[in-house]
Amino acid sequence: MAELALEHVGKVYRNGYEAIHDFSLEIKEGEFLILVGPSGCGKSTLLRMIAGLEDISSGELWVDGEIENYKEPRERNLAMVFQNYALYPNMSVYDNIAFSLSVRKVDKKEIKKKVYDTAKMLGIEHLLDRRPGELSGGQKQRVAIARALCMEPQLMLFDEPTSALDPEMVGEVLEVVKSLAQRGTTMIVVSHEMTFVRTISTRVLFLDKGVIEEDAPPQELFTNPHSERVKEFLSHHML
Repeated sequence: MAELALEHVGKVYRNGYEAIHDFSLEIKEGEFLILVGPSGCGKSTLLRMIAGLEDISSGELWVDGEIENYKEPRERNLAMVFQNYALYPNMSVYDNIAFSLSVRKVDKKEIKKKVYDTAKMLGIEHLLDRRPGELSGGQKQRVAIARALCMEPQLMLFDEPTSALDPEMVGEVLEVVKSLAQRGTTMIVVSHEMTFVRTISTRVLFLDKGVIEEDAPPQELFTNPHSERVKEFLSHHML
């Protein structure tokens, strides 16, 4: 598990578009933070900067007291689960889960144990010989989560893990994320599932135009939002 800090972080693209503006945030070990906000507000960009998939234009990113700005993604002790699964279609489920461990030249016996233990925990041990094309959306996302967990990351990032799923699959994947939260895994999740956000997170961050509009426990944000922008957003996204 990890403690993370962003200090005056900014992201400006070559065309001059500023996606993140003077962003500062601290996340404690074991915290379950969910990012919400309108499309284009910077949620996914923020995750990708933490993961090392986007350069940080300004400011500093710290994890457990070490600056991370210039580390390659594979050098960061974190894992990211994408909305489109990002599985290798020509590999078996086993090989997809084992891929990152193999790249790091982990011993084959250790890889086998980690893959089977993680697959069993997520209820996909019977799928290890299949290819991604033979799986449902929910099963694919479980494979993606298993691949991330095998790395035993300090921090897990989820970018809209249910957006590509059929409605009946959403609850299945959210239950997996919920179980990880209950284990005390430090997590940052981008989600538009407001019921999930309200009931599972320990802290909710509302972003708008690349800045923090509101930062509060879920009960406070949903029942007594201080920002008019948050009130407007929730009025359109809550039943």
